[in-house]
Amino acid sequence: MRFPFLVIGLFGSSVAFANPLTLSDVYELARANDPALSEQLAIRDAAAARENQTRAGRGFSIDASATAQASENLVTDNTSETGTLSVTFSLPLYNRELNASIRSQRASARGADATLAAYRQTHLVSVAEAYFDVLSAEQDLAAAKAEVTAFERQLEQAEERLSVGIGTRVDVDQARARLDLAQVSVISSEVALETAQSALSELIDQPVMALADLSGDFEATVHRSMQNEIDAWVQAHPSVVAKQEALGSAYASLDQARAETTPSVALSSQFSMSDTSGSATASANGTSRSNVVSMTLSAPLFTNGARDAGVAVAMAGVEQAQADLLATERAVKSGIVLAHRALEASARTVEARQLAIVSAASRLEATEAAYAVGAGDIVEVLNAEKDLIAAERDFAKARHAHAVRQLEFDQAIGDLSETAIERINDTLQ
Repeated sequence: MRFPFLVIGLFGSSVAFANPLTLSDVYELARANDPALSEQLAIRDAAAARENQTRAGRGFSIDASATAQASENLVTDNTSETGTLSVTFSLPLYNRELNASIRSQRASARGADATLAAYRQTHLVSVAEAYFDVLSAEQDLAAAKAEVTAFERQLEQAEERLSVGIGTRVDVDQARARLDLAQVSVISSEVALETAQSALSELIDQPVMALADLSGDFEATVHRSMQNEIDAWVQAHPSVVAKQEALGSAYASLDQARAETTPSVALSSQFSMSDTSGSATASANGTSRSNVVSMTLSAPLFTNGARDAGVAVAMAGVEQAQADLLATERAVKSGIVLAHRALEASARTVEARQLAIVSAASRLEATEAAYAVGAGDIVEVLNAEKDLIAAERDFAKARHAHAVRQLEFDQAIGDLSETAIERINDTLQ
């Protein structure tokens, strides 16, 4: 039996270099060099900084000022210089609007953390997809080259049979036509591989030389079961958590809008020192010191409808956040179910592709035996060889797709981390 033409090509691209990059290597490079991820990190950091900025308004504040002035009396020709220094300590005792603003910013910061977590998972899947797209493109190219080799050999056989009078010109023409089409397929596969490599290079900011492929240790299984955890997965999903925090922030903003007419109380202490010298009037010269402690109660009396409008805007924000949360919960729940179905289908596909290789190899053996004794046709042999090559290619690509489906299911339930990358990385050769 003629075993697959892709036995060498299946992993040949991965061992062409001494140290091919693994999935973990590529992910670390992408995490360090992807500007989109850096942007998400900056958004998270900005949200945390805004929380700190708002929360600072609830603590002590100290202001200092210094002035210097010179005056001249043109009538008496009297001049003097005065210097004043003042320091003010302030502490808000009660400010409902400020407290609501702090709660809003705190919820926004937590939401930014959840959004970043969701983006990290999406980013991880994107990197894995780009990684396995390159490997699948390599399989397509290896299959296309194997077809060219097979058809070149079949063309030689057809020409030899024609030269000894046991073949036909039609056999030769058909073999040459198949060879020409296979060469066109090689060109297309080369372009597809370059495109996939370019996409991965954009993520990691360096050329893609060689990648490690899946070994025989990789098991195309459904690695996690649904059980009855779907509701818990939905509520803990980073995307849902982000919407929950957005709703909390909207409620706090509503409270802030309602608090605009609520009185606020603040305590302050101002220490000032003034020194005057140079005046011809002795009583005008001297140093004075004072310390004033005050408690201020302030409240807006009339806002010309601005407060009611602000409350209406905040109420609309709450309704929008509620709708967003409900839509996200439904989308996440549906995504979990669909991702699990896709994972199960992918596992069955890998198994079917593996069986297809056995069937294609048996068919090739049978058609070659028939052709050898003159009972078959060259076209049948060409088709059988092409089917075997395609079966091997499809099996390799199905395994690549299944690895990505596993990551996508972990992402769907909101539990995708670098551990999943390491799990797949351990099965690379």
